Amino acid sequence: MAVPASAVPGPDGNPPESGAGLVVNHATFFEADSSKARLELYYQFYNFILQFEITEGAYVAEYELVIRVRDDDGRLAGSYERSREVTVQQQSRTSSRRDFRANQVDFYLDPGKYKVAFLLRDSKSARSFNREFEVKVDKFDNRNPWLSDIEFIMAAGPKKETPSAFDKGDLVLVPSITQEFGVSGDDRLLYYLEIYRGRDEVEKVRVETTIRRKWGSMVYRDSLWVPLDNAVERQFREVSLADVSPGEYELDVIIRGKRDKKFDQRRERFMIEWTLEGMLRNDYKSMIDLMRLIVSSKELKTLEEAATYEARVAALDSFWLRNDPTPSTVENEVKREFYRRVRYADGRFGFMRQAGWRSDRGRIYIKHGEPDQIDDYPVSASRRPYQEWHYYRGGRYLRFQFVDENDDGDYRLVYPFDGFNYPPDF
Repeated sequence: MAVPASAVPGPDGNPPESGAGLVVNHATFFEADSSKARLELYYQFYNFILQFEITEGAYVAEYELVIRVRDDDGRLAGSYERSREVTVQQQSRTSSRRDFRANQVDFYLDPGKYKVAFLLRDSKSARSFNREFEVKVDKFDNRNPWLSDIEFIMAAGPKKETPSAFDKGDLVLVPSITQEFGVSGDDRLLYYLEIYRGRDEVEKVRVETTIRRKWGSMVYRDSLWVPLDNAVERQFREVSLADVSPGEYELDVIIRGKRDKKFDQRRERFMIEWTLEGMLRNDYKSMIDLMRLIVSSKELKTLEEAATYEARVAALDSFWLRNDPTPSTVENEVKREFYRRVRYADGRFGFMRQAGWRSDRGRIYIKHGEPDQIDDYPVSASRRPYQEWHYYRGGRYLRFQFVDENDDGDYRLVYPFDGFNYPPDF
C-alpha cells in the first residue's frame, strides 16, 4: 500500500515538514533471463512541497533524489542520486495540490531481504522528505507457476519509439502510485502483473480475480484460463468501477492449476475516491443525505423526486445555478467550495466504516468551513479528549465542542449542537 513519506529535518536544522505531498511505492518483478529481480521504485510529489524562485520570468524549483538499497547485512546493493529542476509559468502552480511529478527508478537485486531509504531534498529550502521500507526478493526457481507483485496503473498506451521508464512489453504503463481511482472521472481499475511458468512448465493456469470492500463484501469476481506459452506472461487488466461506491477495497488474484491446486496469490489494497458522478449513479441516497446539510426542505424534495441519473444531474445543476454568486462567470464558487469541503471532510474525519462527511466534525466543517481557531485538549486523568472549534466571522460567534468519549478518535458533538449559546471567549 502506498504510504506518504515522512519528513526529516534539513541540514540547516529546520523542523520536519508534512510529508503528505510525497508518496513512494514499489513493485517487484522477475527478470526471466537472469536470477535477479527488478525492483521498480515509484515516486510522486506535488509542487507545494518545493520552494520556487523567479528566474527569467518563470518559477523554478530544484530538488535532489538520494536512494540507497542495502541488504540484510547493511551492505550497499544499489544507489541512485539525481538533481532536477521543476519549472512552471504561473505562480498559482507553485503551490498547487494538483500538479505533481512522477517517475520510476529500477534496481536489479539478488534474492534476499533489503532495506530501501528514499530521500527527496528541496535544494532551496533545505527541507528533506524521506521514506524507508523493506523488500523481500524470493528465489525465482519455483517448480510451480507464481505471480509478480500487483502494479496499479494510472494511464496506459502503446509503446513509443523513444524508451521510457514505464515500458512494459508493447505498452507504456504509468503507475498509480497513490493507488487511488475515480478522481479523474475514469470509472476503470487498471492493473498489471506477470505470471511466471515455473520449472515444471505448466501449460495453463486459472486466474481468479476478486474485489472486496475493506469490510468483506464482494463487488467483483471473474475467472479465466491463461495459457503459459512463454516463461513470462504479461497481464494488463481492466475492471469497470461504474457501479462501485467510494471506499477502500482489496484486489485479490489467485492462480490455480488442475484439480483446483492453488499455486500463488497476491493481494493489494486500493481506494475509490469520492466523486459527484459516482454518488449520483451508485449511491444517490447518500447524496441526498449530504445535500441535507445545505438545502431547504423544498429543494430537498425536488432532489429526492429525481429518479434517473439524467434527472438527478438536472436537479442538482438547477440548485447550483440558483445559488451561484457570480452567474456571469464560468465557475460557481459556492459549488466548488462545497465539494472541496466534502472531500476534505471525507479524507480527514472518517472513522471505522463511517465516511468522514457523515461524522460530527465532518458535518460542521461542510456547513461552516475551516474554523478560525481550534483548541485541542488531550486526555487527562479527569476528562476525555475533546476539541473546541471557534468561528468569529460574519459578525457572529459560534463554538462547537467535540468529545472523544471512548478514547478511540471518534469525536462526537455535544450540546448546543448549533454552536450558539456559548459566551464569546474574547
